[in-house]
Amino acid sequence: MMANRTTTDYIPSLIFIETTKACEYTCRHCRAESQTTPAPDQLTLREIEDLLDQIKELSQSPPEVVLTGGDLLLRKDIRDVIAYTHELNIPFSISPAASPLLDDEFIDFIIDNGVKAVSLSIDGTEDGTHDWLRRIPGSFNLTLTLLMRMKKRGVNVQVNTTVMRRNVNELPVLASLVKDIGLSAWEVFFLIKTGRGIRLLDITPEQYMQINHWLSDLSDYGLNVRTVEGPLKRVVPQIKEISPDILSGELYSKLSKETRLSKNTVKDSRTIARSTGNPHHYFRGTLFIGQNGIVYPSGLFTFSLGNIRKEKLKTIISKNTDLLDPRHSGLIKGKCGSCEFLESCGGSRARALAYTGDPFAADPACLYIPVKYNSEVEQRQH
Repeated sequence: MMANRTTTDYIPSLIFIETTKACEYTCRHCRAESQTTPAPDQLTLREIEDLLDQIKELSQSPPEVVLTGGDLLLRKDIRDVIAYTHELNIPFSISPAASPLLDDEFIDFIIDNGVKAVSLSIDGTEDGTHDWLRRIPGSFNLTLTLLMRMKKRGVNVQVNTTVMRRNVNELPVLASLVKDIGLSAWEVFFLIKTGRGIRLLDITPEQYMQINHWLSDLSDYGLNVRTVEGPLKRVVPQIKEISPDILSGELYSKLSKETRLSKNTVKDSRTIARSTGNPHHYFRGTLFIGQNGIVYPSGLFTFSLGNIRKEKLKTIISKNTDLLDPRHSGLIKGKCGSCEFLESCGGSRARALAYTGDPFAADPACLYIPVKYNSEVEQRQH
């Protein structure tokens, strides 16, 4: 499957470390099939410290690290992990679950140890949606309380939201919530059918196109919106000039009409995106290291690249450049491979794998037909 290409200097710019599988939540969309206690094959503290040493050695400007889970707060030595990351001067953020363990004393600790940002998830504008998805009554209110508490303490906080059929109509109110609280960013994940998420209803391709159109508009309101498995958002302005019809429709009109945001920060919106946005998303690439050492391109891109218990991280990266940055591999097929926006978008490789079994297939959610692809189809027909 791999192309005959070696790129020894390729370095992902964002590396997720799943510190544990343990989590008090059993979310319906969880990619990890989390459990209430740590798995027996969980990386030890020494193994994580060695991994962090390897990340530090990748570059003079090391990738940003996101410590995640499960719920990292359920890892007994998580403070040692955080302190060591800080000691190495690696830029890092954390993504815990909304939990009473995220108390004032822990917030003090992460502030003292240089955490760059904290992300919490809100997947609906009321407990009916959010608590249903999280399976814990009161989790919506707890999350809001924690967000505002950390914001008040000066912590850089962002909200993560997974888009699925259930919560599409709640997106405008979620946008207002993010802006009203004054959070640094809204990270919008598009559901990939993996883990428990296989049982949830995904949005349609038409909805995917229209939601990305609407998300792109939010920059006019000073909102810093990033997408995960939604690379289309990067090229919405260009597509609007070529094929505006595929980006518009009933859902786009509804979301736009129900958006209750002030445009009084238009002048600052691009500055906000540059100053608070994570440049790693736009885009050198990501890497996800599971709690047992298995390495994946991302948390939703479930294609194993190797295991840090068997090989050095740098070796795994250099062996798998074509999967970590497939836009330059020449392996992407179909209309994505022929698309004029391949470099800036590239389609979702995780979605292609989940829906077709082939990570290099065309993104099944994208309805845009590249001009070059049309020409190639016509040539084959003749």
